[in-house]
Amino acid sequence: MLPVNLDALSLLDRSDVAVLTVRDGADARAQCAALAPRRGAVLLVAQPLDEATRQALGAGRALGVLSASASVAQLQAAIDAVAAGLHVSDHAPGRAPAMPVAHGTEALTGREIEVLELLGKGLTNAELGTALGISAHTAKFHVAQILAKLGSASRAEAVHAGLKLGLIGL
Repeated sequence: MLPVNLDALSLLDRSDVAVLTVRDGADARAQCAALAPRRGAVLLVAQPLDEATRQALGAGRALGVLSASASVAQLQAAIDAVAAGLHVSDHAPGRAPAMPVAHGTEALTGREIEVLELLGKGLTNAELGTALGISAHTAKFHVAQILAKLGSASRAEAVHAGLKLGLIGL
């Protein structure tokens, strides 16, 4: 059951982003298949979707996946992000599974995704180390691995790539 009333939901309506309430992965696939190609979607899910379903649904379209208990503010932020071409998820930071970044490239590990999320907050290597309980040298190693796997020349470019690929959220 959504905490968002239907009047509030209609105020968030956009022609370029569909908001869909789905029960499970099969329901999500069926509803997304009925959408126009390349139209973005925010899915309000009763139960978490597996990564294979998320990746399949996000191929060729911007995608948001939120819990059915998301607030109006969270839903609005997800709609705006998807309209801007981003992938959004309300998964808990640092708990994301390893995800492939592109066909034929090596996947980021869960720890690398956690580091990438912290990079998005502007942390230095020393601050990363403190936050994660690792040395600054180990943090530097993780950052180098992330840059290499994403093909990024800078931390900002890596964060941008992570947002675009749906590896990290806003």
